[in-house]
Amino acid sequence: MEEIIEKLKEWVNKNYDPYVCGLSPQRSTGDYYDCFFDGESCGASYAAYEVGQILGMDLEEPAETEDADEY
Repeated sequence: MEEIIEKLKEWVNKNYDPYVCGLSPQRSTGDYYDCFFDGESCGASYAAYEVGQILGMDLEEPAETEDADEY
């Protein structure tokens, strides 16, 4: 079980980026190819953050989207 926890922590450290959690569709307006990859990266980063929270890891809070007030 301890080995699985360590592998999960490695995955979190590899995939969590607070900045990436703040990406929004508006950031990539006009470049829809980039918008897809930003969305994928944002989702993976949020998933890593949630797993890290479950494991009790001390992680920096995710960034808010640059245009959060528009919604």
